[in-house]
Amino acid sequence: MIRKATSPIFSLAIAIGMIVLTWPTIGMGQSGWQPFHNHGLALSYPPEWKRMSPKSTHKLQGMLNQQFSEMDNAEVSVVGLDVLLNLPEFRVMITKERFVSAPSQDYLIKEREKFLTEAKIRGGVQSFGEMKPLTINGQAAIEIHDVDKGARGYSSSVRILCGKDTWHITFTGSTKATYQDYRPQIERMMQSMALVEQCESKL
Repeated sequence: MIRKATSPIFSLAIAIGMIVLTWPTIGMGQSGWQPFHNHGLALSYPPEWKRMSPKSTHKLQGMLNQQFSEMDNAEVSVVGLDVLLNLPEFRVMITKERFVSAPSQDYLIKEREKFLTEAKIRGGVQSFGEMKPLTINGQAAIEIHDVDKGARGYSSSVRILCGKDTWHITFTGSTKATYQDYRPQIERMMQSMALVEQCESKL
């Protein structure tokens, strides 16, 4: 059984939001959407976006796992991380998380709703929208809409489930209007997502 544990992905959102503004990136070509792979997840993204350098993403991944350790949380670890940037307006963070026991859609929705409710009380989140299960190219997933973090941006996210692993993709605009401008690109990215590895059986 999975014990309740708050993911540090949101706990480090402020630090990550500041760090991505200064860390180096890798430029891409200008023709056609770019293919992308992240530890078993494939998708495509606009050619003008940049990809954060491996050195920088490795450091972010270490920060997240350190946060898990400090919370005495052995239930989940981050095993892959990438950030796509179109600064200063928009960024996408992709993390692959591995749980000790395979989480369900219902568990992940309840965990996120609990965390965002607590964050709203603390003032870290102004409001958040609907959370729902869905499928992405035949794979179980959840989607979280309209997370308003004030000066720290406006976002939505999807989480794709695959046995004990989940891929957590967060789309963040600098403002609500900017986020809405990027929504067609978000939809196209979601349609392009596919897993390229076999899922473990739920245990």
